[in-house]
Amino acid sequence: MQLFQLFKASLSRPEQLIQAKNLKTGKIILYFIFLSFILTIPSWVQTNQLLTDFIQDGQEVAQNIPDFEIENNQITPAEDAESFIYQTNSIIFAFDPSGNITSSDIDKRVSGNTLGISLLEDGLYLSIPLYPIQFPYSQLNGMDQDTFKDVILGLQTVNPFVLGITFVLLWVSSLILALIYNFLYTVFGNLIATITRKPLRFSETWKVVLVASTLPTILFTVLNLFNIHPLFQLEVQLGVTIYFYYLSIKSIPKKETL
Repeated sequence: MQLFQLFKASLSRPEQLIQAKNLKTGKIILYFIFLSFILTIPSWVQTNQLLTDFIQDGQEVAQNIPDFEIENNQITPAEDAESFIYQTNSIIFAFDPSGNITSSDIDKRVSGNTLGISLLEDGLYLSIPLYPIQFPYSQLNGMDQDTFKDVILGLQTVNPFVLGITFVLLWVSSLILALIYNFLYTVFGNLIATITRKPLRFSETWKVVLVASTLPTILFTVLNLFNIHPLFQLEVQLGVTIYFYYLSIKSIPKKETL
């Protein structure tokens, strides 16, 4: 059976999936890559949305940066300016040349995909979850609001190379997840084959459960695309995959016992 026929069978005729056990290594690797590609789509779409939000929020933050200059290792506002924190969905910007706001105050606000950018009394503080960075003003002499805005807006530039690298990294992550998931499915599938006394090797079970996981993989990919993440998603995927696997091996004669 060809890969496309197996794909169609995985969606409507699980009893035919037993033919996947005869697939050659090259074809099963190709199918594995195909499923991992599907797994990548939700995270890729979410990443693109985050980049879009970051670009829009960066432009909004740039409009709210007050006039200042950094000279003699310190920041000096052009006029009396009150300390403030300006927050968008993806960026937290703090301006505090007087020492009323600390880096820990910013860290408390930063979570998930939020980035903190702060001009504090003693330096520029970038608050990234698990990876904060501090730049003393001695390294930033000569910077003013215009050059700082250029830096903020420069972070908004996303070229196709960056997008490509991001996709590759997400795909590698999906490959690893798909490998772990399929190993888990295979362990349970092999247990079912043993209980029902079906003469299947571990490698054959691996091939069949991989194809049997197609429908739940596509289903939850579509749900995740709409930001719907059901409870017990992994357990449901496992249950549906193993059920389809069971339907596919029912026709195999039982192994004879002495």
